[in-house]
Order: sequence, then C-alpha cells, then structure tokens
Amino acid sequence: MLVLGIETSDRPGSAALCRDGDCLAEVPLELDGLRHAQALPPVVATLLADHHVTPGSLDLIAVSRGPGSFTGLRVGIAFAKTLAWAVGCKLVAVDTFEAIATETSIDGNTLWVASDAHREQLYVRHFNRQTDGRWQPDGEHSIVPCREWCEARTTDEVVVTATPDLLDRSSKPLEFHIVCDRPRPGAESVTRLGHDACLAGASDNPTTVEPLYLRRSAAEEKRDSSGANS
Repeated sequence: MLVLGIETSDRPGSAALCRDGDCLAEVPLELDGLRHAQALPPVVATLLADHHVTPGSLDLIAVSRGPGSFTGLRVGIAFAKTLAWAVGCKLVAVDTFEAIATETSIDGNTLWVASDAHREQLYVRHFNRQTDGRWQPDGEHSIVPCREWCEARTTDEVVVTATPDLLDRSSKPLEFHIVCDRPRPGAESVTRLGHDACLAGASDNPTTVEPLYLRRSAAEEKRDSSGANS
C-alpha cells in the first residue's frame, strides 16, 4: 500500500511517503518561508516525483486532523480531501495527539498529551498503552485551565507536550513531565497510523471529513462579538 501522509497541525508541518509500512521519505513543509497553503502542493509534488510516484498510484492519504492550528489543519484537510477525491484513493484522518503519543518512548503504560490552547489553557487527552505497545485514547479531548490542571498532576504521571515551558506556569514544582523528542508529530507517524487504520477497515469520506476543532477560532468569536455589539 502506497500512502501519502500530511501533518499541518503546526508549523512547519511535514509530508511523508510510505510503502507497505516502510517510510520512503519525510520532508518538512519549508519552502522559502511560504505558509502551509503555498508550500504544501509543491513539496508534495516534489516528494512524489523524487520517488517516481504519480498521484494516481496512491492508495491512501493520511492527514492529521487536530487538535492544532486552525489554519494549518484547514489547509491540510482541504488539500488531502481534494487530492483523495481527484485520484480516487482512500482517505483517513488521524488524531494529532495519537500521532504525538506514537512518537513518545517511555517505560510507563499511561500518559497525557497536552498542547497550548492559548488563553492560559491546554488541550489534553489521556492514553493507555495496549498489550501490542500501541497507545489507545482513554476519554475525549478536553480544554482545561493550565495552572489548575498542572497542579492536579501527580509525580507518577507522564505528560508529553510540544511546548515544554507551558507546564512550568505553575506554583507547584513539576517533576512529572517529559517533552516530545520532536516539536510536533511528524507526517511519518500520521502515515503509519492511517495505514493501520485503513487495514482495519477505517476510511473517511473526502466530501465530509473536517478538522477537529475543540472551539471556534478567535476570528469567529471576534466576528460574533462584533455582531452582538452592533
């Protein structure tokens, strides 16, 4: 199975190409300072061309669906949906926090994934390790107050975060957390999770799949507030 993976939950993001579970390449979405929307198409085109792959030969596109950057997720999902529909391949949207957990090497059997939700808040989700070594979500994503949530953690808990200084905004000494080796999940992890999900029979409809937004964007809230005050 030939799989293209796309990760745009934060900058710079990345794209990866895997065949039958083996990663052929993973490349960052860095192109002369261009944003996701401008960099993603040429980077993917070069990635495919470098491995003598045509878009029509793709069997699956796996894309990170969030939580993460509103704009980045919207761009990545839109690109993946359009390409999957155009070439007729399958599409799987992957939980961004599951991809982060997959890249984490720890000895324990539970962990939290946390990321900056701004406004002194965190996005968090809990995971348990399965007997096969994979991380399984335990509960849904939540938005929590940063300081209160941090101070409620115990020393035997592991928190994986892409923003290491975020968990230091607490009056309590924090000795429980570790930091991801990578600042954000890579497209390779997204690709592998999508590949496994597809083999298990999962797929998403390119016409209906949407990013995972845990709340409205600041622009939407500002617009609604302006409307209410007019």
